[in-house]
Amino acid sequence: MNRILFIDNSIDKDVYQPLTYWEPLLLFPYDFFRVSAGQWPDTLDSYSHILITGSTASVLDNTNWMQNEADLIRDAVNKGKVILGSCFGHQMIARSLFGLDAVRRREKPEIGWPEIQILARDDLLGESGSTVNGFVFHFDEVCKVAPKKATIIARSADCEILAFKLNAYPVWGIQPHFEMGIIEGIQIIDRGAGEDIPDKQYFFNCPENPPRDSGQIIPLMKAFQQTDPL
Repeated sequence: MNRILFIDNSIDKDVYQPLTYWEPLLLFPYDFFRVSAGQWPDTLDSYSHILITGSTASVLDNTNWMQNEADLIRDAVNKGKVILGSCFGHQMIARSLFGLDAVRRREKPEIGWPEIQILARDDLLGESGSTVNGFVFHFDEVCKVAPKKATIIARSADCEILAFKLNAYPVWGIQPHFEMGIIEGIQIIDRGAGEDIPDKQYFFNCPENPPRDSGQIIPLMKAFQQTDPL
């Protein structure tokens, strides 16, 4: 029977509660663990799928709970679980499988709704050569993957690795917050307003980067949940 392990990496619940955005998209029963607060599953045996959320934390902090999460990810990959990491979760998968130097601090954050180029045909993101739009908000980025183990499947003009998939396993890392619509993205920008974060009015007044959402989350989550574990 399919069951989802929901890994919540949030730090401040007043700023970001991942389950708010993801729960309407979950088609299977799920169990929730806020690992940043020390909540962990006893075993992975009950789960077919694992969803790893974003966070206001930085993967580069490499805290104890992040090290524990890296161990969990490696174990889950070896057991053939279907895994999707979003934003921080995307970076955690890269850090867990390719080393801490697979993630770096960006010179400036990527915030907004960029045009996302699909580089390789993928069940979750669509056809090679197509483009989609979705919300991004990240200060760190994946900067390398092992080419024999993973394929880069999406990029933007400002980030070379917006998504990747492991070649031999049903495991995806995806930087954009496709689970957030335009209103949710603007709310996140408003809460985080400050140094290096543009005011929300910028996105109303800048024709080069207006909020645009392709609705990719629906085919993405359908495909993710229809994927069978190994």
